[in-house]
Amino acid sequence: MKRKGIFKANNVLILNGATRINGNTDLILKTIIESSENTEVKINQINLRKKKIADCIGCFQCHDDDKCSIRDDMKEIREEINKSDLLIFASPVYWWGVTGVMKIFIDRLYFYYSSINKKLIKGKKAIIVSPMNMNSDIHKLKIFIKFYDILFDNLDIELVDSYFFGNINKKGEIATNSEYLRQVEYLGKNLIEYFNRT
Repeated sequence: MKRKGIFKANNVLILNGATRINGNTDLILKTIIESSENTEVKINQINLRKKKIADCIGCFQCHDDDKCSIRDDMKEIREEINKSDLLIFASPVYWWGVTGVMKIFIDRLYFYYSSINKKLIKGKKAIIVSPMNMNSDIHKLKIFIKFYDILFDNLDIELVDSYFFGNINKKGEIATNSEYLRQVEYLGKNLIEYFNRT
């Protein structure tokens, strides 16, 4: 199931929230990157599972300052977010939500909810990429979509595309689905066309 949109961007940042190495999410993102080669798109990928990201402690320092009180890899990640135009949020669906590492990362995006820091993320575009072990049109998926909708609304980010790959569970299983691979390759190959649109 795909929701179509139009966006313009120069730099793309992939935020990979998958915990399984070389699983379906990793294969999807690898295909996107490889398909975008020989285009003018600049893609950077951050694998969140490799980063030290502490839980948000609700200290609200970011409401009064442009710095977070926690010193960890989020500082580096925020620097990449700030210079990117399009953010790809990639996570398999775990219990109708994102993975634990993705949720911790998203909690730390509260930094940008502050009026002091929102200007750093406001107006950016986002794409959701999610394989799942259930049908992509199941009504329970609405919970997952609503979670992202609320997040993006509060951060003034525009959701421009969503890619949901249903009935994918076993490691590497997406590689056997030609239709899913076609969708992923199309996204990678045609990013530049979206960038040039106004």
